[in-house]
Amino acid sequence: MNRLFYIWTTRFCLALFFLGIAPEITSNTILLAQSKKKNPAQASKYAKRGSAKAKKKDYRGALSDYKKAYQLNPNSNYKKKVQQLTALAKKQSGGKSSKKKVSSKQAAQASQYAKRGSAKAKKKDYAGALKDFQRALRLNPTSSNQKRVKQLSSILKKSGKNSASRKPTKARMPKVADIPTISPVKYANDIYNIAEAFEMSTRNLARATNILENKQNKKIETIKLQRTPTTNELERAARSEPNDFRKQVDLARNYEAVGRFDESKEIYLKLAAQNPLNADAHFHLGAYYARFDQMTKARHAFDEALDIQPSHRATIEAMATFFGQKEQRSFSDGILAKSAQKDPAGPAQQISRIRKSLDEFNYEYAARLAQSGQDMFPNHGAFILLKGKAFEGMGDMANAKSSYQESIKNNPSDEDSYVALGDLYSTQGKHLYAALTYSDAIRLNPSDEDVRFKQGLGYYKASEWGRAASAWEDLLYYDPKNQKVNILLPQAYYILAVEYNRSGQSNLGQTAFRKAIAINRNSASWLPGSMRTLGGFYREKGMYKESLAAYQEAIELKPSDSKTYLGLGITYWKMKEAALAKAAWSKSMELDPTNNDARGWLLLSGKISG
Repeated sequence: MNRLFYIWTTRFCLALFFLGIAPEITSNTILLAQSKKKNPAQASKYAKRGSAKAKKKDYRGALSDYKKAYQLNPNSNYKKKVQQLTALAKKQSGGKSSKKKVSSKQAAQASQYAKRGSAKAKKKDYAGALKDFQRALRLNPTSSNQKRVKQLSSILKKSGKNSASRKPTKARMPKVADIPTISPVKYANDIYNIAEAFEMSTRNLARATNILENKQNKKIETIKLQRTPTTNELERAARSEPNDFRKQVDLARNYEAVGRFDESKEIYLKLAAQNPLNADAHFHLGAYYARFDQMTKARHAFDEALDIQPSHRATIEAMATFFGQKEQRSFSDGILAKSAQKDPAGPAQQISRIRKSLDEFNYEYAARLAQSGQDMFPNHGAFILLKGKAFEGMGDMANAKSSYQESIKNNPSDEDSYVALGDLYSTQGKHLYAALTYSDAIRLNPSDEDVRFKQGLGYYKASEWGRAASAWEDLLYYDPKNQKVNILLPQAYYILAVEYNRSGQSNLGQTAFRKAIAINRNSASWLPGSMRTLGGFYREKGMYKESLAAYQEAIELKPSDSKTYLGLGITYWKMKEAALAKAAWSKSMELDPTNNDARGWLLLSGKISG
């Protein structure tokens, strides 16, 4: 009987602890239940350490050590010391709290929690009632709230004694209803203080990123040595040699990079007019129009390039990897068809066959065609890139990666190759490497909004919040009304604020939080997502209590979010709380029956059959 009492009492108290509602009295219960395990020598060590802490007036620490000593050797001296330190610890904590002033807002919130707690107590939901009254007590430490906490703790203690005789009940997720309104600022401060210390600051994360970037140092140093000329330098060079085709193109590309698009277009138009028999001139004009979705004008320019040179390499290469939307695909197919008609023995016909095979999911055949095309036209790097896409479709990620890397080595200025490699890394869950690879693509084409978004998303998924925020800030320069960024960027800043605050840099934390609000004042659109992301972040770091707290707050903000319950269940599963995990996943499927991730976890746990 005593053994059963110990087991069930311990389980009950652990459950309360993980839910953040453990009453003070449970620690004494566990203490008495575990006191049969004697180890006088070890107890003496704890007692000595406790005495040292008591001399430094660290009564809470001393109390913890003497409790352990009493567990290992339950003699009267240790018991007396535990009683003394308990009184001193309470007095110390009470003195601190008494100095705090309770605002009217805190009092109002405390009253709401107390009302909800009373309602739960009437329904005999004593655990839920205790949790609400503990929250009320923290917000407003009145004698009535304190009294109710003691009463409910006593009720739960008595119910715990008889738990061994009852059959275990099925775990149920607590219902979330009538949650008191919590302002974003107050909410931020609450989440900031989940734990006393933060294991790894943003600086440490940045250092980790730098270590990974060392593999690219040689390439980076090469780029630095080959210093990019300034706009003024390029303008002077273009004026000094107006007939130098390359210098005019370099200036036009620079104008595009800095957002001077009209000036860039004027140069391309001028080059096409002055060089009517130069296929490159028409190609550059067509590429400019294509970037701004002016497809009719782009087609006319590409047609001119192919009329001059039917297998013009730059045009064929661009069309080979230009899949995009249905309209864009039709556009590139048309250009390739024209090239094949004018030059049947050229590369366009082979490229069209490869693209068709990829569309039909005939990846092995596409890979063979790509290898054959590479052998026939070694100067056309498009075959290497298409071969990589075929391998990726086959699930051969190693050869796909090798092909993309070969394509980059063959043509370091090909943006598509970097994007393809970045997408591959993203598919494999290597989000940091994906973001770093997208950075190379952006260096080649700074105005590519899609790649900038992918770069920020890669950093975000890699928990590099500062780098994600920086990437998306840059994207807003090109697309200020980007809806996805206006949701995700505040999340990045909010999480960054939490990290700063938890690492003791509260000023930086508050600055980051203000940035989040400045970007999107509608916190309801991004705050629940922030909490869900934090929950996953803490879980990966093994900070399960913090993970649970973040998910519970996300539920309070948005009770209908299926993904939140999915993440909550995974955290419970990691904590070996199988029943609670299954309950959370069941709730996730209840909210969204199509949530295959939740279904997969339930299948894994044995809750449902296939």
